[in-house]
Amino acid sequence: MSVNFSSTRSHGNPTEFKTEYQPKGRRAETTQYDSYDTFRSRSYIPDVKEDVKPWFPFRSRGDSEFASIAVDANLSDSLVNRLLSLMTDLVNKKKDITLTNSRDLRKVCDEAAKEFAPVSFFQEYPINLEHKNDEIELNFMGRDLWDWSLDLLHNEQLAPHFVWDAQRVYKHNGKPGPESEYVRFIDEPWTADRWWNVQQDSLPQHSDAPSVPLAYVFYADKTRLSSAGNVQGYPIVARCANLPADIRNGRGVGGGRVVGWLPLLPGDAEKEGTLSYTTLKRVVWHKSVAKMFEGAKHYSHTGYYFTDCFDGVPRWLFLVILILSADYEEQCVMALIRGAMGNFPCPICLVPSERQSRWSEDYPRRSAEFAQSLYTDFKSGDRSKKKAAKEQLEKESWRPVENAFWLLRSSDPAEAVSVDHLHAFHHGLYGKHIQPELIKILKSFDRSREYLGKLDRQFSELPSWRGLAHFSGVSTVSFSDGNKFRDISRQMLFAAHNIIKPAQSPEFHTLLCLLSSYLEIDSYFGLDVQTDETLEALDKEVERYGKRLDEARFRIEDLKINWDFPKNHAVLKHAVEDLRQKGVSRNSTTRINEGVHPPFKRSYLLRCSGKKVEKQILRVEDHRLAVSIIEDRIQAQERRLKARLSVSDHHDDWLGPEFEGHFYFGSPTTPQTVKELVSSYRSSDRAFINFRKSLKTFINEVCLPHRDYIGPPVKVRDGFIVQEFRYMKINYESVETWKMCTDLLRCTPSFYDKPRYDCAIVHLDADPDAFGIVRLIFPFKFTIPELGANCTPFQAVLVQPYTGVVDSEKGPRTRRTDTDLGFLRVKAQPRSEAFVIPADSIIRGALLFPDFRRPDEFLVNDYIDGDMFLRMKDLKWAGLQ
Repeated sequence: MSVNFSSTRSHGNPTEFKTEYQPKGRRAETTQYDSYDTFRSRSYIPDVKEDVKPWFPFRSRGDSEFASIAVDANLSDSLVNRLLSLMTDLVNKKKDITLTNSRDLRKVCDEAAKEFAPVSFFQEYPINLEHKNDEIELNFMGRDLWDWSLDLLHNEQLAPHFVWDAQRVYKHNGKPGPESEYVRFIDEPWTADRWWNVQQDSLPQHSDAPSVPLAYVFYADKTRLSSAGNVQGYPIVARCANLPADIRNGRGVGGGRVVGWLPLLPGDAEKEGTLSYTTLKRVVWHKSVAKMFEGAKHYSHTGYYFTDCFDGVPRWLFLVILILSADYEEQCVMALIRGAMGNFPCPICLVPSERQSRWSEDYPRRSAEFAQSLYTDFKSGDRSKKKAAKEQLEKESWRPVENAFWLLRSSDPAEAVSVDHLHAFHHGLYGKHIQPELIKILKSFDRSREYLGKLDRQFSELPSWRGLAHFSGVSTVSFSDGNKFRDISRQMLFAAHNIIKPAQSPEFHTLLCLLSSYLEIDSYFGLDVQTDETLEALDKEVERYGKRLDEARFRIEDLKINWDFPKNHAVLKHAVEDLRQKGVSRNSTTRINEGVHPPFKRSYLLRCSGKKVEKQILRVEDHRLAVSIIEDRIQAQERRLKARLSVSDHHDDWLGPEFEGHFYFGSPTTPQTVKELVSSYRSSDRAFINFRKSLKTFINEVCLPHRDYIGPPVKVRDGFIVQEFRYMKINYESVETWKMCTDLLRCTPSFYDKPRYDCAIVHLDADPDAFGIVRLIFPFKFTIPELGANCTPFQAVLVQPYTGVVDSEKGPRTRRTDTDLGFLRVKAQPRSEAFVIPADSIIRGALLFPDFRRPDEFLVNDYIDGDMFLRMKDLKWAGLQ
């Protein structure tokens, strides 16, 4: 057997990537060509002045680190005092700590907050309203969005990373001759169409400098602070879209920050749910947000002349809300529509409520300009205009409230509202609709307990995988976490497909088919890099899902027959366009933004006295921002010092993995002879019956030709030493993002008290694009005595091969279930046919689920990540048939 040792791709093409810049950015060259390494190595250490005391105004680095820990952990005063008392008693300390009590800590944190966020401190804004002759006084705590923008712009650590001009980026397809072309891809917001269109059509042009958007991702949602749920918070989070995703979605100073804390109307059982009271809540929301925009609205229309861009080019900056990240309920608040019960429930388009599941129908988009004109007429003194405007507002399900986003240029909510991956897909379409209907069908049968028990048992028997939650049962457990629904959805198809035969329950099979389409859409939508090909494939899969929905016929009592709901409509009609307009789903998902809620809950439980909760929590937030800025400064100082001592000036922040090379063996066992190994396994595992023969073939046909060995064939004698390992790390280049990723693979008889032997995709034969799937049995290391004592050890793996399921007479065999549900089925070859491969031939890990009905057949789970999903689309079986 020949094994390919070559890389899966070549980085030698000097023009592998092409970037087209928006012409109105006025660059000297609007088209740029880059090699792979140049394009993916744009992170570098800013050449800024050295800071002797980057921890100032803390008195020492120890003080700043302690403050960071205390703030992040939400330590109570008693815990702070205990820790400081203990630490000040230490005599041989490496770092000085000068703090003495919690009051001292709070005081220096306040000083740090004033030092580093002097203009974007939280301010209290009064909100005065009248409702049915009642005067209502509320207070909104918020930062001025423009002042916070200035803080970001003048941060020397962030300055090199700002991107201003819209880009259209392309990657060469690697094909020669007539098939050679550049394929466009989209990842960051500035590579998508909305940024390009805003810069091209919406920004006033100045003669002295180009105009560019200062773009934001804007998020808001309520959260329960107390365990009883009687105390709620309503944070607003903003992220600067001009910063790369790794910074923008991170926890550092360039990441998302709370910029407001919305006030909540007091509970009133008599008023709650009434139209006027609901409208009043919307007024409070938008009046509060408008306070944040007071400093920004002027520069959003006139521009702000900024001369301190890192590249030395002055620019006119126009503040834009590019993306609204929110669940459906919050989208309705932001867009000021009536919601799911309205005649037109979509915040993006005017689809009638009864036509939301029609994938083939298009409807006009909502317009902020039109809504604003209606509101102006509604508030005018002209009775005829007021009446006509009121009728139109009600007809199109608008609420008669002034929208805060009207204050800013190019911030139309209908353009900025985004399809939320968490709530539209995982918590919505799947968690609230597909899964409950599947369970409902199983419960409708007389043998429901048997069916539900079988589902739970098969779920528990599915193998574990890193990053995928394992469940012992799902039929009787109620989940409210979208992340759990995401992981369940990626396993449900494999655990449920054999519960009931299609003839016995056409409805169950139909829902499984819908689930299969949903998983395809979900996987495409969640890719971190979108290309023209993936978007086209997603569009086709959405059409397939829509057709399956049109053809679905459900006859079981109480089963959902009406799929006209907003989240289904969002997937059918707006998912693809959303990716083209704003970039990949991680730019707008609420999954990242909801990560700010847990710290608030901890702050409430550990740091709040119960009075003026928002002020106490936001004080901690100011402290958290200050210590983040200081930590960023300290880390930057350390990077500069490290760079001086480093021989190389190349800095690849994106590579990520913590070890060099393609693979790493871990968890070693005691070395043993081949005779001992085979003797210990022969009776329990037939994979080792031919181990000696397979190893001999591997040594002579694979190892020795690469060492220029001259001599007789090497024999594997009884005393030949091998050392087993039970853990592997595999570095591989993702076909999704072209970045390096790492898989952790186990080969152990006891992993959390259960045996675990992971599978992998491996190179077989000389074709670099040909690969197959194997189960890892025995990773090991050995040396060849004939090569001398200084011979570098060889690392290999004994594997069990899997092949495509074939019929000896008719060729490849495809079952109807596999076709309907999109399964890729493989068959385990006898353990006695196990053979040895070089560890270097492993491409990445793979997850196989048992068929349950056929012990030697398995289904490939290609939904575990984007790289696996795309690889399986182009699977080419070689040497395994």
